[in-house]
Amino acid sequence: MHEALLELHEILSDWCEAARKTGEALERLRSQHLTRVTVTRDIASVSNAAPPRRKVLGIPLKPGYIELAQRDIDAVMAPSVPLVQRWSVTKRRQAARRTLRGLMRIYCADLLDEFETAVEARVEWVTGHRDKIDHALKQGIDARELQVMIQETTDTTSQLDTVRESLNRLIQERYPMGSRDGQAG
Repeated sequence: MHEALLELHEILSDWCEAARKTGEALERLRSQHLTRVTVTRDIASVSNAAPPRRKVLGIPLKPGYIELAQRDIDAVMAPSVPLVQRWSVTKRRQAARRTLRGLMRIYCADLLDEFETAVEARVEWVTGHRDKIDHALKQGIDARELQVMIQETTDTTSQLDTVRESLNRLIQERYPMGSRDGQAG
């Protein structure tokens, strides 16, 4: 469980960083008061020299990051059954029940609920705004719509950060590396 919690923490850390970068890029859009003309010109000058997987203002424009992060989370929360155990139906069912998600449901159900809520909210935000961000970068965006997007990304990023910090506390409480005064315990 310890290794799975550490891996989940690192996945969330990476995701929080990507979410912060998205928020920062949206803030740059707002602070630069990009109009349809300047955004279109800037994108055109970048797109001629850059490959299709470019980043503009720090925002990855290709789909897939969220899907990759979700696969990583699923692999940690409910990993596939080891090959040796797949031959036996009983062992396969036992291994399938011994997942991080199952353990968290027993030992830290509130954290699991917070985690699932935060991940779902971020996935919904990203998938719902992917095209809007691309459109904003290419043609500009209404200031009110941009403000709503910034607030929503800030909220979902905050949810992810809160869960990451809760997970951090859980790991430190359950698996301490030594006493607080620096001596091994």
